[in-house]
Amino acid sequence: MSTVLGTVVIARHGDRLLFPEDPYTYKGPSTESTPFGQSESHQLGSTLRSLYLNPASASHISGISHDLVNTKQIRVYAKNGGEGNVVFDSVIALLQGMFPPTERNVLTLADGTTVMAPLGGYQYVPVETVEPENDRSLESWIDCPAFKQHIQKFYKSDEFKRKAEESKPILDTFKDYVFGRSLTLENAWNLYDYINTQLTYNQTYAFRLPPHIVDNARSLANYHENGIFSDKESSGIGNIAGRTMLHLVLDALERMGFEENPLKFSLIETTYQPFISFFHEVEAVQENPALKAIPNFASAIAIELRKTTPPDIRPMIRLRFKNGTQAEWETLHAYGHRGDIPLTEFIYRAKGGAVFNNKHWAQVCGVSGNGKGAHTYVAHCGFGTLAVFLLCCMVWFVKRRSSRQRAAAVQVDEKAYF
Repeated sequence: MSTVLGTVVIARHGDRLLFPEDPYTYKGPSTESTPFGQSESHQLGSTLRSLYLNPASASHISGISHDLVNTKQIRVYAKNGGEGNVVFDSVIALLQGMFPPTERNVLTLADGTTVMAPLGGYQYVPVETVEPENDRSLESWIDCPAFKQHIQKFYKSDEFKRKAEESKPILDTFKDYVFGRSLTLENAWNLYDYINTQLTYNQTYAFRLPPHIVDNARSLANYHENGIFSDKESSGIGNIAGRTMLHLVLDALERMGFEENPLKFSLIETTYQPFISFFHEVEAVQENPALKAIPNFASAIAIELRKTTPPDIRPMIRLRFKNGTQAEWETLHAYGHRGDIPLTEFIYRAKGGAVFNNKHWAQVCGVSGNGKGAHTYVAHCGFGTLAVFLLCCMVWFVKRRSSRQRAAAVQVDEKAYF
């Protein structure tokens, strides 16, 4: 037997409307969540509550507040780039399922009046949105030159060309169901996303779509996305989506490993790309090739920190995966282990491929010092510090200018400021 000390959960958002992506840059327009997708995320939250917050569960997190949320024990991140609207809606729905309204969410005022939170004791859990302009942790593949080269290399590979040739007859069968969309393997994600979205929300379309069409589209999309978001090397650029997310995972696990630290549960709400890369990065795909695929909506990876019984009292890591709301939890194995892996080994091996900050991301991606996203440390210093710095610069500039005659031309070397 072992006791769960803390858990990091990586969750994919719930179902949404169409989200076409450029197959060469992976940029896309905005999209919206749906009540169906929000329901999926809420269901996942309820599942996590039953698994980790229920004192009767074998996986109950030791010491966690199971009814009224203790915000010191939980930290939540939500990706805010690309499908950010959907991700945020999903994380709110998940948290509603995990920490539902409770009559215990009350406060007694000085005059003796008891006040309950709105909506029957709704619980407000802080969510930290991860903006790609400031933090590349959850959207590292966009505007990354090295990753763009990786995409081009994949498309030009002999393997991809053979697959594209083999897939032509299958792609041709999509013609009557995708209405003019490009029938190429490069466009596999967009073909599948369109077919699947219409199948879910368009009854007329669903009635006329042969079942094998969506299955074939999913198969080709799995091949395509796995090829894009993976790498033969654990620290390769193809795994960038998982590598930049890893530092959030490692930071949480290290904090959970100290008894003095209150953190018990960390949630990372994101999109499908980090799932694929993470499975490759920790080598889980070697034992389970089925992981080389797009995870279903509202899927979740649980990284449990467990305390074992003597004689081996080392903290251990157990990986679990739930591929959508209809699937059961399955145990995965990392780095060639056939069981739980020691925390120290997991951290040591994961750190080898992890990308820890935007400066590191810029180096890995080949972004110049003035490249987009390479200026993150200004943001991390805090806007207050930045404001003070700018104010000082303004005062200095005004004093410098006032010391000269009004008619004098002030020449400024732009290179000193940019």
